[in-house]
Amino acid sequence: MIGSLAVASIAIACGSSPASPPPPNLDMPASPTPAANDTSAIVGTWERENTCQEVVSALRDAGLDRWVLEAVAGNGFVPGATRPEQIADPNDPCDGAVSRQHSHFFTEDGAFGSLDWNGDPVDDGTYEVPEDGTLVISKEFPDVTFHYAVNGDTIMFEPEIPACSPDCFEAAWSVMVALPGETWHRVA
Repeated sequence: MIGSLAVASIAIACGSSPASPPPPNLDMPASPTPAANDTSAIVGTWERENTCQEVVSALRDAGLDRWVLEAVAGNGFVPGATRPEQIADPNDPCDGAVSRQHSHFFTEDGAFGSLDWNGDPVDDGTYEVPEDGTLVISKEFPDVTFHYAVNGDTIMFEPEIPACSPDCFEAAWSVMVALPGETWHRVA
């Protein structure tokens, strides 16, 4: 289930009004933002090497501790552990962990997806850009909104964590997709 918790690093984009101050976590300058509903800035494949500790820290920082073991096991960080109960030390879930390449893609026709370190699909959905710097991904659960900032061939995302947090899967999924504060690089 968390295998579909695609890990993407995304930081807060500035608000829709140019006069709005940037959110506090935005640490990269944003390029000029395309017009609302213009997806050209995000179309492509964005990749990064994720570490177990980045994922664990992001979930814990968001108050989503209950999802840590499932995320570590479900995303292949600890070789041989595919279920939470297979994590040797729940207090140190990254013991023996390896880094994993992960990518997200956005197509011109509104498809969203994620690929694991083997290039296998682990997530899918659709997306739209309702306003500058805002992205909404639709899946089998309620829509999740992200803010994004593109700077050349890099992108950062910040999720609007759903109100059902910390109990709902979509809250953990939003953090895993975004990996707030991390930078993704365009590879295609």
